[in-house]
Amino acid sequence: MVLEEIMRAVSDLSDEERRLLLQHIDNLPEQATRLMPKERTRRLNAALDLLGDGLSQAQLDEMTAAMTEDYIEAWDESLWTQ
Repeated sequence: MVLEEIMRAVSDLSDEERRLLLQHIDNLPEQATRLMPKERTRRLNAALDLLGDGLSQAQLDEMTAAMTEDYIEAWDESLWTQ
């Protein structure tokens, strides 16, 4: 159903049906959860680009190395509960 068809269908609704439809629309999740994956990815990439603003390439390289060079074993909680 395209938008024009939806609009025509809404115009045929009773007042009570329109009220219920508006209530349904108001209860929909926030806009961010309805974004298409490509748009979410674009926004994430834009935010990540902002993280690097003002940093030199050497600083970015140092941050990347710090995040990727050391493997840390996940904490085994069972060692503390015996």
